[in-house]
Amino acid sequence: MNFQAILVANLTGFVLIMFLHFSRLSSRTKTDTEERTYDWMMRLSGLACLVEILTFAVDGVHHSAAYWVNMLGNTYLYYANGAGAFLWLMYLDLKLFHDRERLHRIYYKISFPITAVLFALLLNLKFHYFFYVDENYVYHRQPTIYIFYIYIMLCGVYSVALYIYRQRVYGKLTFFPIYMYLTPIVAGSVLQMIFYGISLAWLGTAIGLVALNMSLQQHNSYVDPLTGLYNRMYLEHALFKINQSGAEDYYGLMVDLNDFKVINDTYGHSAGDRALRDVAQIFRDTVDKDATVYRYAGDEFIIMTRAESDEAATAIEEALHQATEEFNRKHTRLYNLSFAIGHSHYEAEWDNTDSFLKRIDEAMYKDKKRFHEQADVAAATEA
Repeated sequence: MNFQAILVANLTGFVLIMFLHFSRLSSRTKTDTEERTYDWMMRLSGLACLVEILTFAVDGVHHSAAYWVNMLGNTYLYYANGAGAFLWLMYLDLKLFHDRERLHRIYYKISFPITAVLFALLLNLKFHYFFYVDENYVYHRQPTIYIFYIYIMLCGVYSVALYIYRQRVYGKLTFFPIYMYLTPIVAGSVLQMIFYGISLAWLGTAIGLVALNMSLQQHNSYVDPLTGLYNRMYLEHALFKINQSGAEDYYGLMVDLNDFKVINDTYGHSAGDRALRDVAQIFRDTVDKDATVYRYAGDEFIIMTRAESDEAATAIEEALHQATEEFNRKHTRLYNLSFAIGHSHYEAEWDNTDSFLKRIDEAMYKDKKRFHEQADVAAATEA
């Protein structure tokens, strides 16, 4: 056992987590279930870095206090592994689906295995079926400890399966690189599991947490906080990439929420915010996974999609109109939603961002003009 290497690895992990913790505190704008779950992942891992140093420091020291530090310390380390894996599944599910009802429904059941494993850890203090400290005060793992490692690996496999399922159903998650988080953790854990005496698992966890947070910070700069859709900055990046690629099969749709000012003026800005969130949910439920939706400005949205013909873009318009009508029937809001929509093909050979946006904006305003004309006719008829 190289205690210096263990000390350096775990102190490095602890320092990384502390920097991450204070960085998140300085830029925090909310404290919700997602944030609290991530915080507990950091706390468990940061404390584990220090506890692992202690367990290696007292291993083989002939003293009753050293015995209990070794036993209790390793109990905590396995607890932190198990609880951390469970918290990761919760955090991932929230990030992927943004559905707390789903979280309560599914993870209530998943909590039973981890509860049983953690209870078994407490019993291990007496029965020593996972690990023990011998008469020379040296720590030993039992073969049954691999049950614990299997549980953690299953959590990792489940998280990857959940991620792949989310991508196939709803499309790619650009700023949630699950593999950047899992790879250093899995690599460090496997090496530490095979070769007792090296300490890489918690350093790997710290690196994974930092990598994940960096990606989420980039995500925050490109995502509209109210609707959860991509913002104008990311739209400009996407149009630049399309222009660079020279692809000829992109269509853009400009979508404007009709009478948004009336909703704000009549029912207040909180109702307006709710209307925008409703619109975003309609897009998620309606638009194909190969299309990307951006909040362009205020109540204007842009959808970029790959399509073989103008008819495919028209089909998206029709689907959105039908979806809003269905939404209005099913939900008892103070307002009714409707869209003005215009679309155009992105001509990669000569288009640039300004010319393309101007063209779909003009197409949308033609549709909005028709909407207001029809509303005026309906009002005159009623009068």
